[in-house]
Amino acid sequence: MANRFKGEVAIDCEGSRYTLRMDMLALAAFEDATGENALSWAEAAEGGQAAVGDMIEMIRCTLARHHPEADYRLAGDILSEDPGVLLRLFRAASPELAETEDDSEDGREDGPGKPLPAPAAG
Repeated sequence: MANRFKGEVAIDCEGSRYTLRMDMLALAAFEDATGENALSWAEAAEGGQAAVGDMIEMIRCTLARHHPEADYRLAGDILSEDPGVLLRLFRAASPELAETEDDSEDGREDGPGKPLPAPAAG
Protein backbone atom coordinates (compact mmCIF):
# COMPACT_ATOMS: atom_id res chain seq x y z
CA MET A 1 0.00 0.00 0.00
CA ALA A 2 1.36 3.38 -0.98
CA ASN A 3 1.76 6.10 1.60
CA ARG A 4 -1.15 8.48 1.60
CA PHE A 5 -2.45 11.30 3.72
CA LYS A 6 -6.23 11.30 3.67
CA GLY A 7 -8.78 10.14 6.19
CA GLU A 8 -12.20 10.85 7.59
CA VAL A 9 -13.87 10.62 10.98
CA ALA A 10 -17.61 10.99 11.61
CA ILE A 11 -18.83 12.56 14.82
CA ASP A 12 -22.19 13.43 16.35
CA CYS A 13 -22.53 16.85 17.93
CA GLU A 14 -25.67 18.43 19.31
CA GLY A 15 -28.00 16.16 17.35
CA SER A 16 -26.24 16.37 13.98
CA ARG A 17 -23.66 14.16 12.30
CA TYR A 18 -20.51 15.67 10.82
CA THR A 19 -17.75 14.18 8.70
CA LEU A 20 -14.31 15.64 9.23
CA ARG A 21 -11.72 15.08 6.50
CA MET A 22 -8.00 15.35 7.16
CA ASP A 23 -6.09 15.77 3.92
CA MET A 24 -3.62 18.12 2.27
CA LEU A 25 -6.38 20.66 1.52
CA ALA A 26 -7.29 20.84 5.22
CA LEU A 27 -3.62 21.30 6.11
CA ALA A 28 -3.24 24.05 3.51
CA ALA A 29 -6.37 25.81 4.79
CA PHE A 30 -4.98 25.65 8.34
CA GLU A 31 -1.69 27.16 7.15
CA ASP A 32 -3.55 29.93 5.31
CA ALA A 33 -5.67 30.71 8.38
CA THR A 34 -2.90 30.60 10.98
CA GLY A 35 0.38 31.19 9.17
CA GLU A 36 1.76 28.08 10.86
CA ASN A 37 3.29 25.00 9.22
CA ALA A 38 0.52 22.43 9.67
CA LEU A 39 2.75 19.35 9.92
CA SER A 40 5.03 20.98 12.47
CA TRP A 41 1.95 22.15 14.35
CA ALA A 42 0.55 18.60 14.40
CA GLU A 43 3.78 17.26 15.90
CA ALA A 44 3.74 19.98 18.54
CA ALA A 45 0.04 19.35 19.26
CA GLU A 46 0.68 15.68 19.89
CA GLY A 47 3.28 16.73 22.44
CA GLY A 48 0.84 19.05 24.23
CA GLN A 49 2.07 22.27 22.65
CA ALA A 50 -1.09 23.38 20.83
CA ALA A 51 -3.15 26.41 21.66
CA VAL A 52 -6.88 25.75 21.91
CA GLY A 53 -7.67 28.31 19.20
CA ASP A 54 -5.39 26.48 16.77
CA MET A 55 -7.03 23.17 17.63
CA ILE A 56 -10.45 24.67 16.88
CA GLU A 57 -9.16 26.14 13.62
CA MET A 58 -7.82 22.74 12.54
CA ILE A 59 -11.22 21.18 13.21
CA ARG A 60 -12.88 23.95 11.18
CA CYS A 61 -10.51 23.23 8.30
CA THR A 62 -11.32 19.51 8.40
CA LEU A 63 -15.05 20.28 8.25
CA ALA A 64 -14.76 22.36 5.07
CA ARG A 65 -14.90 19.47 2.58
CA HIS A 66 -18.29 18.10 3.66
CA HIS A 67 -19.64 21.08 5.60
CA PRO A 68 -18.46 24.29 3.92
CA GLU A 69 -20.86 26.32 6.06
CA ALA A 70 -19.11 25.19 9.25
CA ASP A 71 -17.76 28.00 11.38
CA TYR A 72 -15.38 28.43 14.30
CA ARG A 73 -18.20 28.01 16.84
CA LEU A 74 -19.26 24.63 15.42
CA ALA A 75 -15.64 23.50 15.34
CA GLY A 76 -15.28 24.47 19.00
CA ASP A 77 -18.44 22.57 19.90
CA ILE A 78 -17.13 19.47 18.15
CA LEU A 79 -13.77 19.68 19.90
CA SER A 80 -15.53 20.17 23.24
CA GLU A 81 -17.73 17.16 22.55
CA ASP A 82 -14.81 14.91 21.56
CA PRO A 83 -11.29 16.15 22.43
CA GLY A 84 -9.76 12.99 20.92
CA VAL A 85 -11.07 13.70 17.44
CA LEU A 86 -7.89 15.43 16.21
CA LEU A 87 -5.69 12.49 17.11
CA ARG A 88 -8.12 10.10 15.42
CA LEU A 89 -8.17 12.29 12.33
CA PHE A 90 -4.39 12.27 11.99
CA ARG A 91 -4.33 8.52 12.50
CA ALA A 92 -7.09 8.01 9.94
CA ALA A 93 -5.18 10.15 7.44
CA SER A 94 -1.91 8.30 7.98
CA PRO A 95 -2.45 4.69 9.08
CA GLU A 96 1.27 4.03 8.67
CA LEU A 97 1.92 6.61 11.40
CA ALA A 98 -0.62 4.99 13.69
CA GLU A 99 0.98 1.56 13.20
CA THR A 100 4.41 2.96 14.03
CA GLU A 101 3.09 4.59 17.20
CA ASP A 102 1.34 1.37 18.25
CA ASP A 103 4.64 -0.51 17.94
CA SER A 104 6.47 1.92 20.22
CA GLU A 105 9.24 0.73 22.52
CA ASP A 106 7.12 0.71 25.65
CA GLY A 107 4.46 -1.43 23.98
CA ARG A 108 1.75 1.03 24.94
CA GLU A 109 -1.06 1.38 22.47
CA ASP A 110 -3.07 4.57 22.55
CA GLY A 111 -6.78 3.97 22.16
CA PRO A 112 -8.87 5.73 19.53
CA GLY A 113 -10.49 8.01 22.08
CA LYS A 114 -7.26 9.28 23.61
CA PRO A 115 -7.32 13.06 23.33
CA LEU A 116 -4.40 15.20 22.39
CA PRO A 117 -2.55 16.35 25.48
CA ALA A 118 -3.80 19.47 27.20
CA PRO A 119 -3.21 22.65 25.17
CA ALA A 120 -0.25 24.83 25.94
CA ALA A 121 -0.91 27.85 28.10
CA GLY A 122 -1.05 31.19 26.37
